[in-house]
Amino acid sequence: MFKSPYLFVYSDEVMVVTSLLLLLGVLIGAWILYGVLRLIMMRVRRSAKLRYGDKELALQQRLRALDTFRGMAIVFMIFVNDGAGGYWWLEHDTWNGLAAGDLVFPAFLWIMGVCIPLSIKSAFAKGIPRWKIVLHIFRRSCIMFLLGVSLNTIYGSNMLGELRILGVLQRLAVSYLVAAGFYALTAPKYYTPPRGACGQALKDVLSCAWCWVLAGILVAAHTAITFIIHHPDCPPGYLGPGGKHDDWVSPECSGGAAGFIDRLLLGDRHLYRNSDPRIVYGGLVTDPEGLLGCLTSSVQALIGVQAGATVLLQRSHKARVSRWLAWALVLALAGALLAGFSREHGVIPINKNLWSMSFVLVTSAASLSLLSICYTFTDAWRLWGGGPFRAPGLNAIALYIGHSICSHIFPFHWKIPYMRTHAIRLIEAVWGTALWVIIAHIMAKKKVFITL
Repeated sequence: MFKSPYLFVYSDEVMVVTSLLLLLGVLIGAWILYGVLRLIMMRVRRSAKLRYGDKELALQQRLRALDTFRGMAIVFMIFVNDGAGGYWWLEHDTWNGLAAGDLVFPAFLWIMGVCIPLSIKSAFAKGIPRWKIVLHIFRRSCIMFLLGVSLNTIYGSNMLGELRILGVLQRLAVSYLVAAGFYALTAPKYYTPPRGACGQALKDVLSCAWCWVLAGILVAAHTAITFIIHHPDCPPGYLGPGGKHDDWVSPECSGGAAGFIDRLLLGDRHLYRNSDPRIVYGGLVTDPEGLLGCLTSSVQALIGVQAGATVLLQRSHKARVSRWLAWALVLALAGALLAGFSREHGVIPINKNLWSMSFVLVTSAASLSLLSICYTFTDAWRLWGGGPFRAPGLNAIALYIGHSICSHIFPFHWKIPYMRTHAIRLIEAVWGTALWVIIAHIMAKKKVFITL
């Protein structure tokens, strides 16, 4: 009997909704069961200590929302890197636009910024000199950068002339160095509250005044470079992927100023050569974690610093959440205005590959909103302890490095002859992600916390 070649495609599309609903049901059921058991245990064992807290910090001294948020980011990052079941809307957009997978990396970077004021205040309270704090930040950034370069050689070239220099950990390292280093240099050791009602209302913003000055300088520099510097054969301000995009209008201008600077300063052989834009449009080499994007990613970390300052200076739950949500609204509107409320036709489209300012603003708004939700349930109402996400949040860097090293190793990943359906690919992605969540909980249970 003749079978239509479209029958399999049709049945696969039918399985899309079924597999997603099944996964959603399993996750919700597991979540509810975990929450009930957790609530029972909390009633039985009322303890003022963190269950997974490093150094046994008191519950009031460490926000569960931060670890939970970080855990959500790293778990979803692993899931997306594992293929996300092949669903396009869970992965990354090829060029302009914002898919669910595009929210993960900026969320992880942003929450890193949130923790900066808290850790530096703790260091000041312990009497650690400012220069030692800055030195520690520099050392940590260097280690993170070198780890990123090393991870690039797992599936890339280890020839010195072909090493990919940039990457995810490298972007985190540079952003952390800028945001944490600057805050450590400018933050006062002893806080003096401002006078007047207006000063009191804006005290968390005023405490980060120098950080906002730096953010403004970085934004101005990024904008000027983007719209002024260009290849002689390319139009200024070009923001496209080049190649056959837009009927080959600018085939040799991939990435605009960002791509031009990377190719000029680093050379094609030291960039990521298998990016999705290059595969789809066939343009020149562009690195999604390029040099120019480090300016705007540092701005995103500084926005996180502002959210962290709110934790330090606003003591009530209502004040913290209301300010975070207000910032989220302002940043979302600003990002949407830059993008022209469209995918392609704004002044600065939302673009992860270029880490555009509209991308920074919109993803920061999403992060602020999610943190507000997490904080409300975990710290304000105490209805949720963070569930399966809190333990991964305590060992996020370790999980990322381990996942990168084991990205093609059994039992984390496996294949069968028929991997063409979303259902099978989703099962494989959830399996690999779940193993890392289990490992994180085992590490937390044994009080093993790996930090740089």
